[in-house]
Amino acid sequence: MNLPKFIVFKGIDYEVPSMEQIGEWVIDSVCETPEGECVEPDHPDSWLSLLGLI
Repeated sequence: MNLPKFIVFKGIDYEVPSMEQIGEWVIDSVCETPEGECVEPDHPDSWLSLLGLI
């Protein structure tokens, strides 16, 4: 899977997390946003949603 190295979220560049971190979020019921907030994995601002994985 080819993910971008960075995304722009709310006008700020964020480095995309590692596949290892993404894998942990897939297993957990909590995911982070680029700003570090803990949300449900299907929340519109979660990394999984922003990267199109959910």
